[in-house]
Amino acid sequence: MEQSVDIVDLISSLLESGKYKEALSIPDNPKLKESFNDNCWDLIAVIIGKIKNDTIVIKPSLHGACEELLNLIIHKAVPEEALLEFIEQIELAKNDAQFGIILNPLQQLLQKLTAKRGRSLEWCLNSISTYIEGIPVPEYGLEDKEQLLMDSDPNVRRISKVYTMLPPFYGPFIKELNDQDGSIYTKQIINAFLISLLGKPLIYIDMDPETSSKSEIRQCCHSIVKDICFLEKNIFKFLTYLEICYKEINKPKSKMDNENDETSPYDQREKMNMTTLSSLYYVVYSGHFELTHDCMPSVYNIEYIVNNLFLAVIHLLNFSEYGPLAKGMALCKALLDHYPTNVSQAQLSPAHYDLSKCLSNVAIYSTYESIRKNAVNMIGDHIKKFEYKGRCMLIKNLLGVANHSGMIGYTISLFKNSVDEAFKETNLPECFKGPQLFNMIQKMCHLPHGAESDLVELADQIITALNFLRYLALKDTDNITGIRDCFSMIEAEYLAKLRTGLNMSKAHYEVKLRDIEEGKDQPEGAINIAINVGGNILDKIPTENKKEIIYSALNAFHLIEGLVARLSECININKMSGLTMECE
Repeated sequence: MEQSVDIVDLISSLLESGKYKEALSIPDNPKLKESFNDNCWDLIAVIIGKIKNDTIVIKPSLHGACEELLNLIIHKAVPEEALLEFIEQIELAKNDAQFGIILNPLQQLLQKLTAKRGRSLEWCLNSISTYIEGIPVPEYGLEDKEQLLMDSDPNVRRISKVYTMLPPFYGPFIKELNDQDGSIYTKQIINAFLISLLGKPLIYIDMDPETSSKSEIRQCCHSIVKDICFLEKNIFKFLTYLEICYKEINKPKSKMDNENDETSPYDQREKMNMTTLSSLYYVVYSGHFELTHDCMPSVYNIEYIVNNLFLAVIHLLNFSEYGPLAKGMALCKALLDHYPTNVSQAQLSPAHYDLSKCLSNVAIYSTYESIRKNAVNMIGDHIKKFEYKGRCMLIKNLLGVANHSGMIGYTISLFKNSVDEAFKETNLPECFKGPQLFNMIQKMCHLPHGAESDLVELADQIITALNFLRYLALKDTDNITGIRDCFSMIEAEYLAKLRTGLNMSKAHYEVKLRDIEEGKDQPEGAINIAINVGGNILDKIPTENKKEIIYSALNAFHLIEGLVARLSECININKMSGLTMECE
C-alpha cells in the first residue's frame, strides 16, 4: 500500500532546501495534485511564512517561487475559502515583505468575485488598514529643515514602502467602478478606506513642500487624495461628517445611539474620524498639494467652509507631535487667507473661541519653537479678521482662558492696537467705551492673589497692562472712552496693590541675594534657597545662576515700579485736563 504524502511538509522542505523547480512541479504531478488542491488553505500560511524582509535580495529565487506557488493556489482553490485565508495572513503578517506578497493574489481573488465582492472587498481593506495602523510612527523632535533628516528614519522609509504598494492594489477597483458605473456602496467602501490611510501613521509624516516636495510618501499621499476626489466629486460633502465626529468627541453618543447598526462605510469611525478627515482637508485646502478644483464646488459659503474646517485645525492642534501640528498650522493659515476681513461678530461660532484657545495653548506649551511663533502670529491674524466688537469678544475670551503671563501680555497688546486703530475712525466703537472698557481693564489688571501675587511670574502681563493704561491716559484726554471713570478702580485696586507687592517682593529677593552672597564659602547644600520658574521649583542651581535669576527679578521690579510711577503721572495729567475742560 502506497504511503500518503504530507503535501504541506513536502513543499515546505523543498522550499527550505532550495529545490524550487520541484516545489513548482507538484501541482502538475498526477499523484500529488489532488492533495495539493485539498491543502491549499494550509499551504498559503506555510509559503508566506518563508518570506522575510530581505528574502527578495538574498534569495530572489525563493521569493519568485513563493509568488508562483501562491498564484497557482488561487487558480486551484475555492476563491471564497482562499480569500479568507489571505485576509487572515494579512493580520498575521510578521513583516512588510509578507504583507506585500499577499496583495497580488488577494487582488486576483477579489477580481474573480464580481457578484459577491462588496463585503469581501470591505474585509480585505479593513485588514490592510489594521496592518498599516500598526506601523510605528517616528518619534524624533525635529522641525523645519531638520525634517529633511526624517527620510533616513527606518520607520519613515517603512511607511513609504508600504504606502507605495497600495495604489497598484486598489487602482483596478477604482477603474472598474468608473468603467461600469459601480455601486455607491462599493465606491464608499473604497473611499472610506482611502480616507483612513490619511490617518495614522501618515498624519505624523512631514508633508511641507519646502522640506518634502519630492518625497515618495508625499507623492503617494497626493495620489490617494486625487483618487478620493475622483470617487467623490464633491469633497465638501465630508464637512458634515467632520462636524458629526467633532460633536461625538465632545459629547459621547448615548447607549441607544450605539445600539444602531452603522450601515454606511462613511459612518465607520475607525475609518472616518476627526484625524483622518482633518488630514484629508489639510491636503485639499492647505495649498501644499496641487489639486484641481473640480471636486470643490463654488456654491458653498466660504464662512461655512472655514467654520467647519476650523474643527479640523482644532483637532490637529491638540496633538503634541510636529507632523499634525505643522499640518494644523498650514491649514489654519490657508483658511485665514481665504476668510474675508471685517467679519461681523455675529459670525463668531464656538469654533472661533476654541481655535483661539488651541492656538494659545500651542503658543505656550509646544516644544517646537517654529510652531510656537506661528501660533502667536496666527492668533493676531485670526482676531484682526473681525470688526472691533468681534475682536473684543475674542480678546476677552483669551484673557479668560490664557494662563500664561506672556500670552496675556500679547493679548493686551492686540487690544491696544485695536483701540489705536479705532481712534482713527469717525466714531469710536462702543466696545471701547464705558462699561465694556471698564470690564476689559478689570481683566487686564487682575492680580490673582492681590499684593501677594507672584510679580515675577506676572511680569509680562503687568508691564503690558501698565503700558496700555499709560497710552490710553495720554491718548484720550477728551475722555471719549470714559477712561476717567476707571481711574479710581485702577489706583485703588491695581496700583496700590502693585506698590505693596513690589515692596514685599523686592525686600524678599534682596534678602535671598544677601543670603547667597554671605554664604559663598559654605557648602552648596547649606544655602537654603529655591527658585520658582513657571511653577516648578528648581533646586541644585549653581550660585552664580541663582544670583542671575534674582538680579533679573529685581530688574523686572524696578521696571514695573517705574511704569507705575509714570502711569500715576499720566492719570493725574488726564484728570487735570478734565478739570480744565470743565472750568472752560
